[in-house]
Amino acid sequence: MNVYEISNILTNMNKKAKTLSVCKCRQIFIYLLIFSAIPIAYAQTTLNERLEQHVYTLASDSMQGRKAGTEHARMAAGYITNQWKEIGIEPFFDNAYLQPFGNNWFQNVVGIIHGNDPVLKNEYIIIGAHYDHIGTNIFGRIRNGADDNASGVAALIELGRELKQNQSNLKRSVILIAFDAEEIGLIGSTYFINHWETSITDNKIENIKLMISIDMVGWYEASGKINYIGSGTIKNGNEIILNSPAIPAALNVAAKNFETNILVGTDTHAFAFKRIPTLNVTTGLKSPYHTSRDEAHLIDFNGMALIVEHLKNFIETISQEIDFEPSGRIAKKHKPRRCVDIGVSAHFGMTNNSYTADNNDKNVYGFFLGAGFSPQINLGIFAIRPELHYDYIRVQYPFGTINENNLTVPLNLVLQTPDHWFTGADIFFGGYYSYCLNDKQGGEAGLTFGLGSYLKPFKIGFTCRIPLTDFRQSANINDAHIKKSMFYSIVYTF
Repeated sequence: MNVYEISNILTNMNKKAKTLSVCKCRQIFIYLLIFSAIPIAYAQTTLNERLEQHVYTLASDSMQGRKAGTEHARMAAGYITNQWKEIGIEPFFDNAYLQPFGNNWFQNVVGIIHGNDPVLKNEYIIIGAHYDHIGTNIFGRIRNGADDNASGVAALIELGRELKQNQSNLKRSVILIAFDAEEIGLIGSTYFINHWETSITDNKIENIKLMISIDMVGWYEASGKINYIGSGTIKNGNEIILNSPAIPAALNVAAKNFETNILVGTDTHAFAFKRIPTLNVTTGLKSPYHTSRDEAHLIDFNGMALIVEHLKNFIETISQEIDFEPSGRIAKKHKPRRCVDIGVSAHFGMTNNSYTADNNDKNVYGFFLGAGFSPQINLGIFAIRPELHYDYIRVQYPFGTINENNLTVPLNLVLQTPDHWFTGADIFFGGYYSYCLNDKQGGEAGLTFGLGSYLKPFKIGFTCRIPLTDFRQSANINDAHIKKSMFYSIVYTF
């Protein structure tokens, strides 16, 4: 019995769950999973067939979407471990493939293929693919994650097989990692690299020469290309990646200098944050990922086989290249927080104003627009944010319209999340002073506070200003004044 047949049995078992108890289904599943550990005669199967077996198994209903921290994710980790044992890939840790983290809720699966050069074998190429997905939706429908990322894990397993069979060609060592908890914040990859120097005696970050994340590689035909994103982090990266003899005849390879999509993150981030060259290998976002429609029968296994072949050729080349070097450049979204951030901002919102009529205070709302210069001095999780804004306020009163052009200087103390990912949040509090450029009006001082979030290089924030002094000093405007201003900001940081 091979894993593909087991996958079919598990899927059928899931469909018959109404007649089987959950407990009995689990017992049958565990028995079949253990049985699948028996070495399979892979010499009798093709690369395409093996890729298909892996995807159908990992993306079967029995895996329930492989949500991080569940028994189904642990079953997926067990499947990967069994594959690497069968291939002959050695465990990275002392007699162990698993790297538990998060109070043992999660676990990376890590193997190594040692290089042969006396010096270069102590340098590493890391190849990773996350095996977790997002479980079921609110209606109980399973999101099997065939492309995201059973396809990447299948490619990782078979790439490991190809490299192991050609181990004599490797000078540098290759570390294979199936990451857990990617979907909930790139946690597995972050944990691995943050504990790198304690995982191997006398090891250094500089010994990692390249990190490759294989994430969603199952829709080659629809995409029309395989993307190697991050070539600009490698010296002569485009030349190495697009080296035509290494590319299978039917494969279209595209190289892009940097990861630029601020809404998408992959396991490259924590490595890039350490200034390690990274590549995100993907066929893109063509698949119905994160939905219940991301199923194994939609995967392009012929395209995946070509991608594995090219990855094998590329990694062998990198492992042998003595002068392989980083370019020293990095994507904006991967840059660590600097001592001083420089940004420009745009603001829009409203003001709540009051005026006196018939001896009563009444409210009226106006609109608020602005732009400015927004530097920030970072002191770890604390920061100081001095700014300079131009603000335009327009308020329509029953007795007329007031237009104001102001120069505003806010000064805020900021509490922000640690700089470990390309997203984060902050809260801030401080004071401000506004000087009105219009005639017969003076200045205003008050309090300012708010919150923000960021997707590097953009920040989005909400601010509230409460004046403590009378802004409008001109006569005959019925005691009109601003009670508070509330606005949104968009900041671009350089």
